[in-house]
Amino acid sequence: MGKTLESSTLSRGIIKMDVRNLLKHSDLIFLSVLSFFTRFWRLSYPPNVVFDETYFGLFATKYFSHQYYFDIHPPLGKLILALSGFLNGIRPGFDFKLGDAYGDFHFLALRALPAFLGSCLVLIIYLLVKEMGFSRRAAFLSAFLLLFDNALLVQSRFILLDVILLFFIFLPFYLFLLAKRFSPLSFKWYFLNILTGLCLGAAISIKWTGFGILGAVWFIGVFKDNIFSSFKKENLIKIGLLFIAPFLIYFSIFALHFYLLSSVCTKDCGAVLGRGSIEESDVAFYNTPPTGNLIVKFLRTNGTMLASNISFRRPFYAQSDWFSWPFMIRPIPYFTETQADNISRIYFFGNPFVWWLGMIGVLGYFYLMARNYLSKFKFKLPQSFYSPGCEFLILGYLVYLIPFASIQRFMLMYHYLPALVFSVIIFSVFFEGLLKMIFKFGADDKFLFPNKKANLIFFSILFLVLASFLFFSPLTYGFPLNNNEFKARMWFDIWNFNLP
Repeated sequence: MGKTLESSTLSRGIIKMDVRNLLKHSDLIFLSVLSFFTRFWRLSYPPNVVFDETYFGLFATKYFSHQYYFDIHPPLGKLILALSGFLNGIRPGFDFKLGDAYGDFHFLALRALPAFLGSCLVLIIYLLVKEMGFSRRAAFLSAFLLLFDNALLVQSRFILLDVILLFFIFLPFYLFLLAKRFSPLSFKWYFLNILTGLCLGAAISIKWTGFGILGAVWFIGVFKDNIFSSFKKENLIKIGLLFIAPFLIYFSIFALHFYLLSSVCTKDCGAVLGRGSIEESDVAFYNTPPTGNLIVKFLRTNGTMLASNISFRRPFYAQSDWFSWPFMIRPIPYFTETQADNISRIYFFGNPFVWWLGMIGVLGYFYLMARNYLSKFKFKLPQSFYSPGCEFLILGYLVYLIPFASIQRFMLMYHYLPALVFSVIIFSVFFEGLLKMIFKFGADDKFLFPNKKANLIFFSILFLVLASFLFFSPLTYGFPLNNNEFKARMWFDIWNFNLP
């Protein structure tokens, strides 16, 4: 009898502990369920080649036929897509002509990878914000805003590289910070730093904009961690993993790329590599592997990529200027389909309140910091505003926005996505700090604020973002709208234009 009572008491204790743990992580569970649901729901629509799927879907399947292709971006993004396709039994041969129906081609195997990484990105941002030393509220708000951003969601649902790149921009920085928890030269320290180096190498091997996070980590390593200040073993290892390993990975990815694409393509090369978006005289170049040894191939290809990026001047119907991106001036129409009296449209179109709140956070932070620096009458700003985390967020935002000012080729609004993520985190930290200043409460790590008015404002922001997401979701998922319903969502004339 005594043992039965003891066992029953123990069971109740375990259940209570499990419930407490569940409640403690309820915000992360909420984000996980909704991030995967929103990204995978209706993933099969439209069953047609959408926007740059015509490039990246084709390039991914080239690894199955071993036919060479040239692209202005490094190969890893397409190789990762190819791996997803290979594991799901995709066969080569589909033409990927823009707008064509996929038919029996298993395109979901390729779309599923960006959807999966886009879902994980929301969770990584939550964990990253926490690891940077900010509160649970700031972490949840950051992840919530990104979860319900329509543009980020659209980019997660097609065979595109940008969300894969975002995943490998923010994952290595999280791992880099996480490694600081552990004693130098311990197993976990080694493991996390090795993963950091691998992920940094992955970032620069997907798109060259990945060099932004590599440079930011180098900045911390040199000026904050002083890894070049001594020749201690731990510093030498970190130099090898953070400064040398990413370039070895970058070179190795190209070696694998050349190995897999050994054949010249002379027919059935795909829509864009046949008579598509390139000049007929250049078709042979885009379909012919470079000659020479591996190093010569590597240098020649990277030189051509650089020259192509610099020399490309052709205008594009949805191009926009870098300084217009934070204000969401020029959305990109991806797909349109007439259905009876209604039209289904898919736009690369952000949640206006997410993008604009991000901009408010950046400008508000700069204003308060500048005012305190220049004015005699200073605000008592929260310590989080002066933290290394805030410094890095501002650095990351500027690194992923300002360099675009010098690029001459046409730019598109999706190039703002890395800076958008930084701006959203900045807003979340700024918003919490502002409420602390107004309502005068101290730091804590609870989900709710210790002030009813602060909580009302907090939940009002969440409601506004969710309502805006739902209102614009027909342009995200392609729900049919009549003309009046569509116009109701075009708040500005510059938003309202159709596919060419």
